[in-house]
Parts: sequence; structure tokens; C-alpha cells
Amino acid sequence: MPIRYRNVIAVLKNPFYAGVYVYGKSEKRTSIVDGRARRSYGHGKPVGTWEVFIRDHHEGYISWEEYERNQKQLALNNYGSAGGVKSGRGGRALLSGIMTCRRCGRRLTVTYTGNPQSRPVYRCDKPNLMMGLPRCMTFGGPRVDAAVARELLRAVEPLAIEAAFEAERMHRERQEEQRQILDLELQQARYEAHLAERRYAACDPDNRLIAAQLEKSWETALRRIRDL
Repeated sequence: MPIRYRNVIAVLKNPFYAGVYVYGKSEKRTSIVDGRARRSYGHGKPVGTWEVFIRDHHEGYISWEEYERNQKQLALNNYGSAGGVKSGRGGRALLSGIMTCRRCGRRLTVTYTGNPQSRPVYRCDKPNLMMGLPRCMTFGGPRVDAAVARELLRAVEPLAIEAAFEAERMHRERQEEQRQILDLELQQARYEAHLAERRYAACDPDNRLIAAQLEKSWETALRRIRDL
């Protein structure tokens, strides 16, 4: 029987192979969806929250310390984990996660070669990882990426020119709208300054407190005109 990826992972993640008997590693959860209760099963619980944990229950293939190291490494291997190993999806390959294998239909993965590791290589890894079978295909990425990039640019060039004209038109329209808004604000500021001047001129000079406040309001209105 060929070795399957899921079987290997099941062994690495099973505490039984480290001589530990556990029970209650997963739980069911209930959520309300469209007014109805929906139950889902198989949600893993962290170590320490299992219902039963008996260490040295039987002779294991590996020690518990080795098991814990394996779990840490498996967690680091997950794509996107902080401090973890980065897969091809985090690199510069143009077609990463897009192409599929014509032979088996699985999605192609990306690895990087060279020094520094910057040259993408596309390959069909799943049969090899899942069942230990030979890879369907492996080929270098630079020429393929360059060819697709040329075709992409050729296809979008007319749209890009049209988009540039449209962006310029919208930019001019926004500038005109902003100018009109500023003109209206300037008219309002001049009106308020004129009104403040009239109030100050009509004020009794002997009422110094009121006169000082009106003079301050007039100066504020004039500064607003200057800023606009």
C-alpha cells in the first residue's frame, strides 16, 4: 500500500504513538444559522483541555518530548504562520496558485532555486506527497511568467490607455469641484467679515468689553478670507 500524506500526518499528530492515552481531543460546537441550531464536529482542543490524559500508558514509538517537538514543527510549517516556513505562495512567481496540472487536475505548487533562492520552479507535487508517486511535471518558471506577462500586457494595453484618459478626466473634474467649493466658502467668508465689520462699527466705543469681542470676531473672519 502506498504511503499517503494524510496517514503520515495522522501518525505524527496522534499522542498514542508517544505512549499516551487521551480522550476528548475534539469537541462539537453549536451555532445559530438562519434561526436554526447547527452542530459541527471534530473541532480540535488544545493540549491541557483534553478530558483524559494518561502519560506513559504504554510503550511508545517516540517520547512525549519528541511528540511535542513534532507538533511545534508542524505548526511552523503551516503557510502564513508567524515565524514559520514560507511556501511558494509568498514568493515572486507570477502564476503561483493559479495553474493546474493537465494530467491529474491538481494545483501546481511553486518552489525556489538558485542562490539566493529567487528562480521559481512550478511542479505537480500532490501525487508525490499524498501517495509517494512520481511528480507529474516540473518546469522552470521565468520563461512561462515572462510569456504570460507579455500576453497580459498586450491584452490590457488598449484598456490601460482608456483608463489613463478617464483618470485624467476625473482628476480635472475633482479639481473643478474643489475650486467651486472654495469659491463658495470664500464668498461666505467675505460676507461674514463684512457683517462683523458692520457690527463693530455700530458698537458703542464706551462698551469696551463688547467692542473687543466684536473686533476679535472681525479679525477671525479676515484671517479666514486670507486662508481661503
